[in-house]
Amino acid sequence: MSELRDLIREVLAEELGRMGAAPQERPQITEELVTIRSNADLAAFVKRLLRAAQDGRLRADIEAGRHVFRLADTASPAPVQAHMPHAPTPGACPPVRFERGLVSERDVASLPAGTRTVRLGKTARLTPLARDELRRRGIEVERSDT
Repeated sequence: MSELRDLIREVLAEELGRMGAAPQERPQITEELVTIRSNADLAAFVKRLLRAAQDGRLRADIEAGRHVFRLADTASPAPVQAHMPHAPTPGACPPVRFERGLVSERDVASLPAGTRTVRLGKTARLTPLARDELRRRGIEVERSDT
């Protein structure tokens, strides 16, 4: 994007020169990359800004837009891995039991958050949508013999 701006400035300077107008001098812009990954990084940046504000020339450059700050392109701290099973959490809900009847998708949707296991009685059945939703949410299905 800055290359395009530079090109436009050059073309405008050439055309204005042909028309007899004096080309304006381009202001020098300094760019500072800033990496902020934590509250400590943010606090350090603010302290550095406060020190810079005491320097009159640097402060004027910042206010005029001749000294700009850009966020450094940082990768996410922990890559997300797809299809990894969730480890059981200590505060997980106890298994939910369905003793008999047909378990529908609506029944699965009403399960409490954190449910990891559904136990089905001998006569309980799952609809295909309920089975798909359980699989999508990573909920294990256990059958009981009684």
